[in-house]
Amino acid sequence: MKLGCQHIVVRTTNISIAKDFYVNKLGLEILEEAQNFFAAKAGNVRLSFFEGYEKQETGEDAKTGFSIIFRTDDLDKAKEEAIAKGIKINGDIIDIPNFHKFLEIEDPDGNIIFLGQYYIEPV
Repeated sequence: MKLGCQHIVVRTTNISIAKDFYVNKLGLEILEEAQNFFAAKAGNVRLSFFEGYEKQETGEDAKTGFSIIFRTDDLDKAKEEAIAKGIKINGDIIDIPNFHKFLEIEDPDGNIIFLGQYYIEPV
């Protein structure tokens, strides 16, 4: 089986807040939208956002089972822009020598997202 990643679905508690975060703050391009849905482009990947997710309340710092890494050519500048836009940042830039450096951020539903700058192509 040969697989590739071209389309990711993200469920959100509030479509307007998600759209503001992913489009206005992160700068993704809108492909289409409807009342409780929008799709955005991140490189060659389509992200489809659907409203209706109910976040589970827990006493622990729950993390999602997987995360999205958005590639940037200048992570330091991306961090400055994220801070200026009020995006929640978890920790500082982590550098993995000879591969990439990355920064952990959160979307409005608490999903973990990474901004990454690669030194080499990941695949």
